[in-house]
Amino acid sequence: MIRVHADSSRDRALIVEAIGGTAHVVNGVGRFVRDDTRVDCVILCSRHPISSEKVELVRELQRSIPWVPVIVVTDDIPAAARWLTETAVSEIVRFEDVQAELQSWVEAVRRTAALHTLAEEIQQSTLTPALRAALTHSLRAATDQPVRSVKELAAVSRCAPVTLSRAFRRHAGGHVTLRQFLGALVMLRAHQLRTSGHNWETVCRRLGFSRQTLHDKSKQWPGRTLAQLARTPRQELLAQFTSDHVQPLLD
Repeated sequence: MIRVHADSSRDRALIVEAIGGTAHVVNGVGRFVRDDTRVDCVILCSRHPISSEKVELVRELQRSIPWVPVIVVTDDIPAAARWLTETAVSEIVRFEDVQAELQSWVEAVRRTAALHTLAEEIQQSTLTPALRAALTHSLRAATDQPVRSVKELAAVSRCAPVTLSRAFRRHAGGHVTLRQFLGALVMLRAHQLRTSGHNWETVCRRLGFSRQTLHDKSKQWPGRTLAQLARTPRQELLAQFTSDHVQPLLD
């Protein structure tokens, strides 16, 4: 679901027309942080001048549902651009470009924003430098071609596989392994490809795994068959990944 908040009925209608039936207009700002597992993207529309209430709303969204990308539609790009240095805005779109560009930006941020946000959190954590670099690489790679194994990640990171694995297990408190972390990233990408309209055969070719292997990985995490995985909401899967594989490291 894409939630939309606009200051006028005209602007709301413009957004709904551009992105179609996936838009859910919210009038009260408090409703943005409720039932957050259903939210794929938030679109905030604000004519100049951008109010302090809108800026605070973006900050509240970052605190409450940090994995959800936020797109700002405005007619004052320079003023809105300043948000990028202090808030978690994913993209800024001009009102005049809504019809031509908004839909593609929505799809782009829904694919990549959550994992890039997690990569930034890892990068700013107290993990060892080698582990931070390796995990950041794996999260960003998973937006396109996920790292397939600990050995592959170690080669990219120029670090011994056993060193990375031990560091990961130590920081995660034994709750999850690096192999499981990478396997979960594969399933996040598989889910994104499948729900974007590709069949499982195409997904398997893109990721370089057989269907049986992908099925086995899905049964390991998130504990679903491929058919069940395809019906799982994106935000629910991202929330589970964060809880199962990222939070133990950051804790």
